[in-house]
Amino acid sequence: MGDVLRFGYQTFSTALYIIRNRKTETRRAYDLLSKIESRYGGTFTPATRRKIAVSYGIYTPMICDAFTGLHGRTTNASEKERFIHYFICSSLFDDFTDINPLPEQELFALSFSPETFEPRNFDESVFRDSHLLLKSFVQEKTAYIGLTHQLFQAQWDSKKQALSGALSEAALREITFTKGGLSVLLCSFYLDTPCSPAERDCWYRIGTIIQLTNDLFDIYKDIQDRMDTLPVRMNDAHAFRAFFEAQVKGMQEAVALLSGPASNISQFRLAMAGIYAFGFIALDQLAELQGSAPSLPPFSLLPRKMLVVDMERRRNLLKWLRYAYREWRTTPLLP
Repeated sequence: MGDVLRFGYQTFSTALYIIRNRKTETRRAYDLLSKIESRYGGTFTPATRRKIAVSYGIYTPMICDAFTGLHGRTTNASEKERFIHYFICSSLFDDFTDINPLPEQELFALSFSPETFEPRNFDESVFRDSHLLLKSFVQEKTAYIGLTHQLFQAQWDSKKQALSGALSEAALREITFTKGGLSVLLCSFYLDTPCSPAERDCWYRIGTIIQLTNDLFDIYKDIQDRMDTLPVRMNDAHAFRAFFEAQVKGMQEAVALLSGPASNISQFRLAMAGIYAFGFIALDQLAELQGSAPSLPPFSLLPRKMLVVDMERRRNLLKWLRYAYREWRTTPLLP
């Protein structure tokens, strides 16, 4: 009973905190974006502007505050500004590869020689200066630059996901993990607090889980867009669940190596358990589609309502609570 009450209190407090701060942080991002537009005399596209603000708004209270909470604090104002610049860079990079594509050589120069790159428009100017701002703050530059090179290659390789069957299973998995893991891991370099190796491992691992979960939620959209992802290729929901559970176990083992006050780590475990729960809910829906059959039906033949996970349904909200409680209570096993 004590665990249930503690879980209920922590979950309720965390949910209120995220809801309240999501709105506050989204406004903060929009304010900074408006100042940038005024300073540079240009505008972000509406879709990119919204993507930056909304992504930052949820990411800070859910992820960044979970990691700074390990040190008994929340993300400070300077860190928040850096994270907005991070989402400016990541969102514009997506535009440079998908919407208004730059040749690889030019994108490479903009990414790794920004000091000498001459921007030709608003997007390139903002990306360059945000990138330089972040790079100037980072203390461990050698490690940081090495990771950005790996991420660049993974993001460039991911263009092949638009070509169905062009990637082997191993290549698709490598792209998924590298892109998801490193995108989140880079954020650890923007904190004022030094990161331990155990914390960095957690940043990377939760990034891979977030990527897998996003892909699970986006199956219908990705099929419409003809995007090749691990969930889109899925044949057996039960086998994929075992694969997802292995990633969660790896994260739990990484959490077991964290040091610090037990209360801080317990709150961190709850935040991470809430993220795992979304993946399990999506997998439950797929398992129901498969039933006792040896494989899933072809996704292309299924209507949208059977593939889209509706988190406003009471049933899914209750499942989220059950899974979050289960994963929060799970005792991490040391490797």
